[in-house]
Amino acid sequence: AGLFGAILTAFLIESRKDLQVDPLREILQALQNPLAVTTSQPFQVSKSSLVVNCLWFISLGLTLFSALCAVLAKEWLAKYIPVSPGSRSNDACQRHLRVRRAQQWRLKSVVTGIPLLIQLALFLFCAGLVLF
Repeated sequence: AGLFGAILTAFLIESRKDLQVDPLREILQALQNPLAVTTSQPFQVSKSSLVVNCLWFISLGLTLFSALCAVLAKEWLAKYIPVSPGSRSNDACQRHLRVRRAQQWRLKSVVTGIPLLIQLALFLFCAGLVLF
């Protein structure tokens, strides 16, 4: 997810330029025609550029959210104490509470949903790449 997020950010940096006026282009036009009357037309973003950026920003958001969920799930699993033959009653109680909380928070659904979020983010990125 981290590598995909970095690649997606690089694409977003380049495509975001289409969402704002390029001041260098205006300066170049003014230098090419110094005597021409400058009637500035309002800047309009093309629909394809807007759609591509929306798809890619949503994809980046899903990627970051899936990375956050993965880190939280990994942290929970690191704290989970596996069953050992000579475990103390305190460890067993903590293990039982963690299992109950995992069931309440639907941790299994969260962990199985992480790859789906990344796949959805990849699909949105590819759809934006086709439109780009």
